[in-house]
Amino acid sequence: MNQETAAFLPSTLVINIEEIDDQHAALFSRLAALKVLCLDTPDLPLAEAEALMNQLREHCATEERLAGENGLNFSAHARKHQKMLDAIAKAIDEVHQQKIDVFGVLRYIEYWFERHIREEDLNLGRNLQQVSSGLYDPEKPFTLARAAAM
Repeated sequence: MNQETAAFLPSTLVINIEEIDDQHAALFSRLAALKVLCLDTPDLPLAEAEALMNQLREHCATEERLAGENGLNFSAHARKHQKMLDAIAKAIDEVHQQKIDVFGVLRYIEYWFERHIREEDLNLGRNLQQVSSGLYDPEKPFTLARAAAM
C-alpha cells in the first residue's frame, strides 16, 4: 500500500491480503477526494462517478477472483456486491437528476463499504489466509474473524 492511500484505511479494516487492502485504501482515498471535489459543486461529475463505479467493480471482481482461485464459495458475498453496485449506481443517477444530495450518497458509500469490510471481507481475508497456510476446512467456510480472535 502506498503511503498516500494507506492513511485512509483504518487498521481495524486491514484484512492482511495485500491486493485487497490496497484496493480498500484506494477506494477510501477516492471517496475522500470526491468529498473535496464536490465542495465546489452540488453534483458528482460524470467522469468521476464512472471512475468510482469502475473501481468498485474492479474491486468486487478481484475478491471474486481470489476466492475462486482458492476454492472458496463466494456466491453469497458476490450477491451482496451486486446489490451494492446496483444501489450505488441508482444513487449516483439520482444525484445527477438532483433528487438527492451528493454528500449523502458519498457518506452512504463510505458507510456501506466500511460495514461490508467488517462483516464480509475480514472473513474472506481470514479464509484466504487459511487456504494459503493449508488450514482451510471446506466444511466450515467463512469462519467469523471475530470468533477466531477469541
